[in-house]
Amino acid sequence: MMKMCTMRDDKDLCLTVYNDGFGLVSERRAVKMTGDETRIQYLDVAQRMEVESLRIDGLDVAEVNYEYDLVDKAELLDKYVGETVYLKAEDLPERRECRLLSAGTGLILEDIVTGEVLVDPEGELILPKLPDGLLARPALIFQLRPCETEEIGISYLTKGLSWEANYVAELTEETLALDAWVEIHNEAGITFSNTRLKLLAGEVNRVLKTLDFDRCVYSAVREGNTPDFEEKGFSDYHLYTMQGTTTLKDNQSKQVRLFAANNVPYGRYYEVAPYSEDVRIVIEMNNKTEDGLGMPFPAGTVKVYQRDETDGGLTFVGEDQIGHTPKDETIRLYIGEAFDLQCERKCLNKRNDRGMRREEWQITLKNHKEEPALIQVLHRILGTADVEKASHAWKRPKAEELMFEVELKPGAVENVDFTVVVDERIHVIRHIEKDRSE
Repeated sequence: MMKMCTMRDDKDLCLTVYNDGFGLVSERRAVKMTGDETRIQYLDVAQRMEVESLRIDGLDVAEVNYEYDLVDKAELLDKYVGETVYLKAEDLPERRECRLLSAGTGLILEDIVTGEVLVDPEGELILPKLPDGLLARPALIFQLRPCETEEIGISYLTKGLSWEANYVAELTEETLALDAWVEIHNEAGITFSNTRLKLLAGEVNRVLKTLDFDRCVYSAVREGNTPDFEEKGFSDYHLYTMQGTTTLKDNQSKQVRLFAANNVPYGRYYEVAPYSEDVRIVIEMNNKTEDGLGMPFPAGTVKVYQRDETDGGLTFVGEDQIGHTPKDETIRLYIGEAFDLQCERKCLNKRNDRGMRREEWQITLKNHKEEPALIQVLHRILGTADVEKASHAWKRPKAEELMFEVELKPGAVENVDFTVVVDERIHVIRHIEKDRSE
């Protein structure tokens, strides 16, 4: 006895989406089993499901088959080659009984009554029934041992699901407003209707990864700062649970707000990286509760805007990517290169005096802006090097890096001079081993 179970029997559907192109489908369906059933046709499953990940609750299953040989015109006609079909045309009072001889590059029929061969005939081709082995949609076929239940639970992993975070920041003079969004992609080969939605942030180890998406549909934005997702630590990751339910159609991307924050203080300064003369614009904020944040930031892209005071319009001023950032950490954005700030890096002298190598450097900074500019200049050195002298105060944030912080007034030109010394002498230490007999 065969039992059929579809998405219309769903009592609960939950979708957990991961960053890396897959998701976990967990659903419970109301199915009354009396113990006489030997098979269940479990319909409405993802076409890209990983059958080996299947977990079944509530059934005593002896065998599982995943049927995904779906209805396709070419495949359907191919299965009817040599079989009886019917041709219905407007100029014929009754449909014509034929045998399908070929369906490759065109239809070739044989009239069963007259024996005539019809090549690409006009009219409507009618097939008696759907052949065995073809389904309108993918299905799991469970071979059962006798069992009684009124509810079954199914969980499985599927490829074709992914999500990513996107952030939009608007800068004012001292604070910024931040909107965080999640973009959820579905190419799993099924529509998830009225599903609870969870997003897991973190790098879950997987053997295979697939990621390829396009279209995007935006959800309506609610007013206020109430988040659409609740966040909590889960295992060694972070889990975001959407409030209420949603529908995620097949081949759809949906954008939903994660959280919003206003009046977030930020710092703005400029940075010159080692071996570079480009002056980068840096926006820095502290992910702390007292600054209006204090929540885990999933990895994503931050787009930054600033309002033109002349006409009130927004202007895009740059973007950067961030990695997964825990609370109480600093978020640093490199949004572009400053037009009116210049840097020139020169090695003035390099000499070696009996194994002591000295390098004299000069870094020239110019400010053509109408306001002061704070510039952090980074310079790469050997971990064993020492700074012999310097014109400005310096820090050593890393063993192989020097940092000079210079406040440049409008129109100012300033030189940062310093000398680095590296001891390249060979030190030989002789160990005298005492006679063990002593």
